[in-house]
Amino acid sequence: MKIFKKFLKIAPNRITLTVLLISLMITQIIAYKIYETEKKNEYLIVQQEINHLKNKLEESLSHSVTATKMLAYLITHDLLGSHFERISEELLEQNKFIDAIQYVQGDQIINTYPIVGNEPTIGYDVLENPIHRREAMLALERGDLYFEGPFSLIQGGRGIVGRYPITINNEYWGFSAVVIRYETLLNAINVDSSGINDTFIYQMVKYSDEQSPNYFFSHTEPYDRGVYYSSFVPFGNWHIYAKLKNPSYNRIGILFSTIGILFSFLLAIFMWYLADEPHRLTALVDKKTEDLDTSNKKLEEYTYQLMMKKRELEQMAYVTSHDLQEPLRMITSFLTQLKKKYGNQLDEKAHQYIYFAVDGAEKMRQIILDLLDYSKVGRMDTELVKIDTNQLIKKLISQKKKSIEELNAIIEIGELPEIEADKAEFEIVFEELLDNALKFHSPGNSPIIKIEAITRDNDWLFSINDNGVGISEKYRKKIFEIFQRLHSREELKGTGMGLALCKKIIGNYRGQIWVESGDGKGSTFYFTILKSEK
Repeated sequence: MKIFKKFLKIAPNRITLTVLLISLMITQIIAYKIYETEKKNEYLIVQQEINHLKNKLEESLSHSVTATKMLAYLITHDLLGSHFERISEELLEQNKFIDAIQYVQGDQIINTYPIVGNEPTIGYDVLENPIHRREAMLALERGDLYFEGPFSLIQGGRGIVGRYPITINNEYWGFSAVVIRYETLLNAINVDSSGINDTFIYQMVKYSDEQSPNYFFSHTEPYDRGVYYSSFVPFGNWHIYAKLKNPSYNRIGILFSTIGILFSFLLAIFMWYLADEPHRLTALVDKKTEDLDTSNKKLEEYTYQLMMKKRELEQMAYVTSHDLQEPLRMITSFLTQLKKKYGNQLDEKAHQYIYFAVDGAEKMRQIILDLLDYSKVGRMDTELVKIDTNQLIKKLISQKKKSIEELNAIIEIGELPEIEADKAEFEIVFEELLDNALKFHSPGNSPIIKIEAITRDNDWLFSINDNGVGISEKYRKKIFEIFQRLHSREELKGTGMGLALCKKIIGNYRGQIWVESGDGKGSTFYFTILKSEK
């Protein structure tokens, strides 16, 4: 008790307990209402089913009333004569739920139609059997059609027999009767012979003080417990039952009750969390403030280290562009002097060696310069300015006028947008793509180059299309890697750095670059760049 009182002294705990109790009360009331509603609905379903079953049964038996009364009328007025078979045939054709028609005079069956299959009934003493006698007397007492059964028929099988009493001059004469086989009746009420389907369990019972109940279905399932409904059919003093096979109202009620309990506890935990939030926020602010101070100190240290690394990289770039190039210039210079001074003493192979050495040194120098340019992308202090790409393309075309005229090239420029980027970097991108379009033209054909751009939701999509030699599918990604070439240096000059440089520049602007092409089908290079924020 002391622990509980101590628990309640804390404000968040008091709020939590109050919310828990209120929520439990509300959710359990709702769960009980759902339980009652589901139970009522399931009883209503069973009631509707039993009413439907009763209606079908009475509807099918009502045909028997017509047939027996018609036969009784003909006998009473002495009109039947030798026409029993013809009249019975017509009655059976009109009443599909009757299997045979017969009449009883006194206590014996005189005639049955159809006779085939019913031969044992002729001359049978109906009143000799105590059960048949009692049922026949009930029909006589009622003065109306009354059914006996189900029972085992003398001609074989099971069924029910409906008897309509005939009196002439107020004296008992006999019965007009109909025979309905078990299968015919089941078909009429649309119930399986087991008395059980996926939803319901059925039973039809005739109770008697003189004998045990007569069950229509042979199953042993309890039919008068659980969710069931019963009704009475006077035609045969039958009590019919329909029971829900798998009622769910208990399960649903327990489910919603459990959900309500879980919800109540979760809500209580959530309310405790909210009530305790100010204390946690205060502690969190203190912790974050301390962490921020620590992070600021680390950031200052990292910034200093980054500046030192940047200086080291700049120094390395300087060494690459000057110190590494100087030995290459010396090699080239000395080899050139060697050729001039001793050229007449060297054979052709020696001249070839000198040429290869000088050419290799020049290529190495160009590779170093390309690597230097590649490393500067993203590290340089870029200046973002508005660039009119129409003017930029026209400037590049003017610079390459000689090459364009020599190749008789045609360059078509669409309406190009204004972008925000570093001008020098995008001069590299457009120049490289334009050079490739001119360089890799189809032999014997004048290059046709189309430069266009379309607007999309958040970016511009540029395209540079040519009618050149095209690029095989297996090389479309490879060409954007550094030092990757599709032709030898003897065929075309270059280090294989151009497209790799373009990819790095476009990537720094959160864009993409790719190519669509095929052997001999020309190429279209695409790249995207984000639109300027207005």
